[in-house]
Amino acid sequence: MDRTSKIIFALITAGLWFNAAANLLRPAYAQQDTLHDISVSVRSIAQDLQFLVAGDVVACKNPRLCQ
Repeated sequence: MDRTSKIIFALITAGLWFNAAANLLRPAYAQQDTLHDISVSVRSIAQDLQFLVAGDVVACKNPRLCQ
């Protein structure tokens, strides 16, 4: 592996670690908002999945795909 590739991989690795560390260093109240957003998304996905399994029509959010 040449020197440029090693530098690129090192920068990518450092970026991923900083991204993970940023989530750990956020205040608790900011993390609660993120957890709430995730739970809302999961409920929405679960509801859409129930509609698909039951054969009901799911509200299409992209008209090009639903034609």
